[in-house]
Amino acid sequence: MHKREQGLTSPEFAVLLALGSDRTKLTSSDIVEMTAMDKTKVSRAVASLDQRGWVLRERATSDRRFEYLTLTEAGWETLGHLMPKMYEAESAVLKSLSEEERNGLEVGLMALDRAISH
Repeated sequence: MHKREQGLTSPEFAVLLALGSDRTKLTSSDIVEMTAMDKTKVSRAVASLDQRGWVLRERATSDRRFEYLTLTEAGWETLGHLMPKMYEAESAVLKSLSEEERNGLEVGLMALDRAISH
């Protein structure tokens, strides 16, 4: 969906989602932690979103090595445009599964999350 609608790669979309998860400022390290992507992918995704005018970079005053990232108004608009379509696509996929399959998927995803967390 994100590729078709906006030409976003999966890492770019993951960064957009991370920045849209709340209205606080995040560092690239925060996004690495949230997404489990490596620093290089996050850095490239941030640079691409910055070129599109969807990310605002603000150098930390206390430590100039860090920059805080937030979505611009255009970034919020893009995310707002994509999310209903993502939920619709997700719903369509889940509707095609039986209740037993949905329950199995949920159990499997929780187990995978637990395994990754350890």
